[in-house]
Amino acid sequence: MKKEILIAQLEEKTASIIAWVEEQAANQFAHQITPEKWSTGQHLQHLIKSTKPLNQGLNMPKMALRGMFGKNNREERTYEQLVEKYQGKLAEGLPPNTNNSFAPKSVENSQKSEILTTFRTEVDNLKKIVEKWNEKNLSEYILPHPLIGKLTIREMLYFTIYHTEYHHKILERDYSYA
Repeated sequence: MKKEILIAQLEEKTASIIAWVEEQAANQFAHQITPEKWSTGQHLQHLIKSTKPLNQGLNMPKMALRGMFGKNNREERTYEQLVEKYQGKLAEGLPPNTNNSFAPKSVENSQKSEILTTFRTEVDNLKKIVEKWNEKNLSEYILPHPLIGKLTIREMLYFTIYHTEYHHKILERDYSYA
């Protein structure tokens, strides 16, 4: 996917999950169907926690990125290949040393507006940052993903697009009320 399509996909997936959340009753935002299932608010909080470090990484000077993580030395994955790799890792189960910094805290119904605003802001920031990158650099520079390993910036954007859609589907499955 070219940069313009990546940005359009980010916009589409974000707008879709936000619209879904906005349609839900305010008193359902913090509701968990079971103690081990995240609430709607927690899903959004998780998406925020996974987007913030991406924004921080993409805002770093490219020389710093190269020094910390190196450069891509393999064929770049397609969107479909990235999704398949992620789904495979999920099917294996999370390793015991998985970084829990992405796990959400409990939320209150009263935080719905604040969390939605923060999510919008983080994704808007991501789109603005991606605008500044050129096509070549999206495939050249890499960042670490806690589950999949080193990904090109383009692959990390593929992940972010899929990850947003993935959580939206979970919410629709678990929290769509008749």
